[in-house]
Amino acid sequence: MNGQELIDSAWKQHSFEPEGFAATVTRVQIALLILTSILIGLRVLARGWIFRDLKLWGWDDTLALLSYGTFIPSIIFTIQACQYGLATPDAKLTDSLKARAALYMGYWQMNYACSSNLVKAGIAVALLRLTTTQKTYRIIILGILISTPIFTAAVLIVLITTCRPVGTQWDLALGSCEVHTVMAYLSYIFTAFTVILDWACALIPYLLLKDLEMRRHVKISLIVVLTFGSLAGVCAIIRLPYLKYYLIEEDQLFYFANIILWSNVENGIGIIAAALPPIRILFRFYGTTKDRTSSTERAGANQTIGGTPLSKNIVSTQLKNLSPRNTRNTKRSEFGSRGSGSWNRLDGDSSSKENIVVL
Repeated sequence: MNGQELIDSAWKQHSFEPEGFAATVTRVQIALLILTSILIGLRVLARGWIFRDLKLWGWDDTLALLSYGTFIPSIIFTIQACQYGLATPDAKLTDSLKARAALYMGYWQMNYACSSNLVKAGIAVALLRLTTTQKTYRIIILGILISTPIFTAAVLIVLITTCRPVGTQWDLALGSCEVHTVMAYLSYIFTAFTVILDWACALIPYLLLKDLEMRRHVKISLIVVLTFGSLAGVCAIIRLPYLKYYLIEEDQLFYFANIILWSNVENGIGIIAAALPPIRILFRFYGTTKDRTSSTERAGANQTIGGTPLSKNIVSTQLKNLSPRNTRNTKRSEFGSRGSGSWNRLDGDSSSKENIVVL
């Protein structure tokens, strides 16, 4: 059969229940979909609804939502590919089934590339507001923000214009793909580039936060989040040995599954890690954590959970008296009497340990 006949035959195939490695890949995709959906949902709830009056929603939130929007199709196409031969040895497949899986893998590749770029762009935008005075860090972050989409867009344009259909990159029997060998070698460069970017996005916040004055448990929680985010780079390294199967025909779909599996895990980790700091505000709102840290500590912590606002919003809070607890007939503090905006009196104990938290 020629390429078009194979494609026509592929679309007539019936799916089968994934077994073994294919079933494992499918379950991992479902787990990623559930986890990312929960975290993105909480992020939207916190930044876009509960605290909408504070206008915390920023460009990093918009990019995170867009990355999730392209992550979902990549998960769906991976599951569909598993139902037609991805992660299954050639001995159990027909040429038409392999072609159907390759077509879905081509669709996956487009969505993965977009999602991966949007995840890194969202993290980079969030980091920019932490580095307002650190010129070196800002240059690195801007480099990430600019170079990633340019490199990926160039690869995708070449792939789309030379491999028809795009799934031919994964199954040469589908048609022509003049840059198949070139793309195979470029995949090593792309993976190395991804590792560097993933670790840079995790290392820069650590360097910024390590010297801030904050309570030990707050600092540990932030470091844990950053460490979790660095695992995205580890996923890219894990898939590195399987890139050689672009040029090895035997059991390609079985080994290609490792590339797709770890690529999706990498993106999922990026989405989850980027969502964890913003949703911390929910736990304080519902009282599961108490605001008993110093103002210096809050300044550092809030930088990690703040957004890059689409518009600026200033919130003023009137201080209560700093007098002893049992003192009577004391005058109300006039600090900030000239401030603009509406006043919100602090509730609770009137001790001098109360502080202002600007979200």
